[in-house]
Amino acid sequence: MLPVLDDCWNRIGVRGDHSCPELAAVIHCHNCPVFSRAGRRLFDRPPPAECVEEWTERLARREGEESGDVLALIVFRVGPEWLAFDVHAMVEVAEPRRFHRIPHRRDAVLQGIVNIRGELQLCLSLRDLLGIAAEGSAPGRPDRTGWLLVTEHEGRRWALAVDEVAGVVRVPRAAVSNAPATLTGSRSSAAQGVFLGEDRRVGCLSTERLFDMIHTSLK
Repeated sequence: MLPVLDDCWNRIGVRGDHSCPELAAVIHCHNCPVFSRAGRRLFDRPPPAECVEEWTERLARREGEESGDVLALIVFRVGPEWLAFDVHAMVEVAEPRRFHRIPHRRDAVLQGIVNIRGELQLCLSLRDLLGIAAEGSAPGRPDRTGWLLVTEHEGRRWALAVDEVAGVVRVPRAAVSNAPATLTGSRSSAAQGVFLGEDRRVGCLSTERLFDMIHTSLK
């Protein structure tokens, strides 16, 4: 049962007829100790039963999601392919920027070094790492990256260049089906499954396999 409060502020205070003799000293009811005591009584009251039940259900559902029932994924596009991987490997998304090539390294995967918030990071082309064909002519300048997925794995950071970033989605694990047997190329090594996202099919990549491919490509 809710406590009975003397809501004098609604009768003789700033929301009433302003006849309270204390107004001259406190200016506003919010500064009055009567108003403060009433507020504390409201916060100290026991919560309604339905409120307890609602939050018990919410917390139980969140715990179930974190146990693996729901996947939080970052969705992005590389050429014609929409892909995703575990968002927990993400640090940030960075806008396209100029990269500097590393002397004596001319392989397609390692584009060079980029400056991210004052720190130099290795920049890799996810298109070349996964063996995805370019869609039409290559856009932009040859010394600029695409959008960058700044990731961290086992204490090391990598900036992965992609063409477009859609954002983060939460997908039930049961909604991710096995990767199709027709999948070919390097990306098949990292493929974990596929799911339907809005009007597109999205390939789900295994984070561990993806970073294994990164380490192998840099040897």
